[in-house]
Amino acid sequence: MTSDEQDGENKRPDSSPPGLVTRHSPLVTIFFNAPLYAILDTAANPPFPAETAVEALLRAGVRVIQYRHKGPFRRAHFQECVTLARKIHEAGGVFVVNDRADVADLSGAAGVHLGQEDLPPEKARRFLGEDRLIGYSTHTLDQARLAAAAPVDYIAIGPVFPTQTKMNPDPVVGLALVSEVRSLTNKPLVAIGGITMENAPSVLAAGADAVAVIRDLLAGPDLEERARQFLAALKTGSRKP
Repeated sequence: MTSDEQDGENKRPDSSPPGLVTRHSPLVTIFFNAPLYAILDTAANPPFPAETAVEALLRAGVRVIQYRHKGPFRRAHFQECVTLARKIHEAGGVFVVNDRADVADLSGAAGVHLGQEDLPPEKARRFLGEDRLIGYSTHTLDQARLAAAAPVDYIAIGPVFPTQTKMNPDPVVGLALVSEVRSLTNKPLVAIGGITMENAPSVLAAGADAVAVIRDLLAGPDLEERARQFLAALKTGSRKP
C-alpha cells in the first residue's frame, strides 16, 4: 500500500455527505472528543419530543445519536427520522437508526445499528454501500471476534451491567469482557447496558471508546444539563485517543 493509500484509509472522502462516516473514517476520534453515545428509545417515554431531545443533546456536545424504536414502524416514525437525520447532519453529528437499514438509507441517516437477530452485516453493507455506517451488537467473546472480521464500523458490547431497558436482556458481561473485546480489535468499541454517570468512567477505563446510554440520560427533566454532566464525568475515564 502506498503512503497516499494509507492516508486515504484515515480520511473521509470529499464526496461524503455532511455527518456521514465512512468505513475508513476515524470514528474513534469522534468518540474521543464526545464519548457519550445517546440512544433515543421511543419506549423509554421521554418527557420531551425527539426533536427537542436532539437539539438539547447537540447543544451539550453529544455527537452520536441513535433512534431506537422496537414497535411497528409507522410513517410518523420515518418522518421523525428524516427530521432528526437532517438536524444532526447539519450540526456535524452522526445519526444512526436501530435495526432498520431501509429506514436508515431512506431517511438520510449516517447508518444503522444491527443486533444479532437483524440483517447480517454483510447483507447490510451490500444494501447500504461503503459510505454508510454500520454498528453491530455483541454479547459474547465469540460474537465480538466475528464482528471484528465483519464489514462493520464499530462494535457494541453488553450488557455491561444489569439493565431494565430490554424485556429479555442478555446475560451481564461485566468490565472484564469489555477489556477482552478491546484486545481483539482496533475498531471503535461502544459499551452498553446499565451504564450510569457513576459507573461510566470505569467502562472507558476498561477499554471502551464510548458508552451508550438510554435510561440514565433521559431520566432527568433537563436533558441538556444531564448530557453535559455525563460528558464531564466521562473525562475522568482513561481511554486511548
